[in-house]
Amino acid sequence: MNIAIMGLPGSGKTFLAKELAKKINAVIISSDTVRIELKQTGKYDIKTKLEIYHAMLKLMDAAITQKQNVILDATFYKENIRHLFKEKAAEHQCPLYFIEMKAAESIIKERVDKKRPDSEADFEVYLKVKSEFEPLQEAHLVLYPEHEELSNMIEQALAYVNYRDEKG
Repeated sequence: MNIAIMGLPGSGKTFLAKELAKKINAVIISSDTVRIELKQTGKYDIKTKLEIYHAMLKLMDAAITQKQNVILDATFYKENIRHLFKEKAAEHQCPLYFIEMKAAESIIKERVDKKRPDSEADFEVYLKVKSEFEPLQEAHLVLYPEHEELSNMIEQALAYVNYRDEKG
């Protein structure tokens, strides 16, 4: 099972990814972690972003090959980037489910103004990604963490993935 948790910085992606991974015994492939591993912190230009997404794609490929469940944690702010991951999942003949996290800008500002262990994205990065964000056109689950309990979001995510699996 492959799930991409997407959304703007500070929307709650990593929080959901960690908890959902526990429920489905998945490996988490996070753009923030890959950024740190590649020593690309502080760099948000398109070349660096693509380098990080390509590294994530390789990790996804290896995990799927090893029959692991995968949770991808990144903004996935451009359709061409999402397409790369959809193609990789299709190569392995397994679906890729998208879950988009959304939060009010005031909540995001509050979150990104605080030091977070997994992300260095601040409000300036949020605004840049927001201005470049291409909405996902295909069917996907949208969650609003400021309005939902974590347990309810996990239930919705699992129901969505199971429903989509049954529908093919």
